[in-house]
Amino acid sequence: MTSIKKLSQIIIWEYYKSIIVDMKNQKLDYLLRSALNSTQEKKCPYCGSTDVEKIDSKYIFTSLLNCKKCSFNHRHPKDDEQWLQKFYQKEYNIETHMTLMPSANEIEKLKEDNFPKLRLYDKYIQALFKSKPNVKMIDYGCSWGYNVFKLIKSGFNAVGFELSVPRAEFGIKNLAVPIIFDIEKLPAANDLILSSHVIEHLSDISGFVALSKKLLTTDGVFMAFCPNGTDAYRKREPHIWHINWGLVHPNYLTIEFAQFVFKNNPYLILTGDWDFNAEEISNWDGKSQVVGALKEGMELLIIAKPNIGIK
Repeated sequence: MTSIKKLSQIIIWEYYKSIIVDMKNQKLDYLLRSALNSTQEKKCPYCGSTDVEKIDSKYIFTSLLNCKKCSFNHRHPKDDEQWLQKFYQKEYNIETHMTLMPSANEIEKLKEDNFPKLRLYDKYIQALFKSKPNVKMIDYGCSWGYNVFKLIKSGFNAVGFELSVPRAEFGIKNLAVPIIFDIEKLPAANDLILSSHVIEHLSDISGFVALSKKLLTTDGVFMAFCPNGTDAYRKREPHIWHINWGLVHPNYLTIEFAQFVFKNNPYLILTGDWDFNAEEISNWDGKSQVVGALKEGMELLIIAKPNIGIK
């Protein structure tokens, strides 16, 4: 019976896939994949618990589940690794400099102006490392390397990591910055692993944290910016909160989940509206577990030292 059901799913999927290719419609693709995978086990992709609760839904077949054990908000059904690899290699596009690769004339102007519309991370890094020279770091999920370019220009010893080979090769060629797309070749003994709006896309957050621990020095810092899935932000902006998870954001991290992930390590967890108080970061002692007073900011900033334990 199971094999007949599986065969039927394959036949239906192949039929609709031909329509999807013709229409080139990611949303239709998403809807059909969700429908075909709607019987997938409801299981937390971080801790493996099946004690989950639906807290939001979209498009009939997709739900946002909250894990009662680790507080991880995650989309159901999940995409498999093979589909994600294909999607982020070629199809992922959010119509901004973050994914769209500019023309030769455009890129020269952007380089000259130091990508003025994109965030500078300098003040946050300097707040963490004070006067430490030559901070060695990886920009994890760097797209075509615009932030690597800015970081190097600011004096940091930065390299990028990017899953999408075409974007990585574009950055290497046009920005002359170091971008690695083979995870096995990432350098060790880093002071900082920085990821900006990457962690909400990942299929394996625990693997990312484990990799960060491996690539950081003992006192090294994990720093991740992402949308804030905490309930306080939902109450403030319910419509935007609802929009923020889905096709490209299968994960919706919360303050409570960040606390769970780094429960044995020093951390500083903040929320803000695309800006954070550098003084608050500078005042963190790097040994304590601190959560900022503001919970309802639209963006979540997780700073932790994963190779140091709490005494």
